[in-house]
Amino acid sequence: MNHTKSLIRGALIIALGLLVPTVFHLTSVSGTIFLPMHLPILVGAAFVNPWIALIAGALTPLTSSIATGMPPLFPIAFLMAFELAAYGWTMSWLINKHRVNVYAALVISMLVGRVVLGIAAVATTTLFAVQMNPVMYMKSAVLTGLPGMTLQLLVVPVLIKALSSSLQLRRG
Repeated sequence: MNHTKSLIRGALIIALGLLVPTVFHLTSVSGTIFLPMHLPILVGAAFVNPWIALIAGALTPLTSSIATGMPPLFPIAFLMAFELAAYGWTMSWLINKHRVNVYAALVISMLVGRVVLGIAAVATTTLFAVQMNPVMYMKSAVLTGLPGMTLQLLVVPVLIKALSSSLQLRRG
């Protein structure tokens, strides 16, 4: 894929990362429960190189925070930037570089992202003296986000398959 097309896809991932959570919030569906910002990152990562996916993942929560106030910039968007960057890079690397099955890549990416989120939470509380218990934060993030993780497992592979088919038809 050429560089320009990859950058455009990266920008589209960020734009969808702003739009999808806004739609969820307009319909009074909680972002902390359904994790709508994660969906465009996980889906989009299948269609860009790992570095574009990492950058899109890192920029999306920060851009959203600045543009919409959701999530709060520090520490939440800051922590999410690490998590979504890890999601994007891992998902893209597994699918595009190692041809791992989409379901396996998704589960591994979700695990890696949560581990990175935990490390970022510990580092943030240590380096910036943020009054937050990283263990309780992680426990809350995982338990509260279970419906969102379930949604990811159901929707992300279907969207990747549908978009892959659509993109194949356009090339042919």
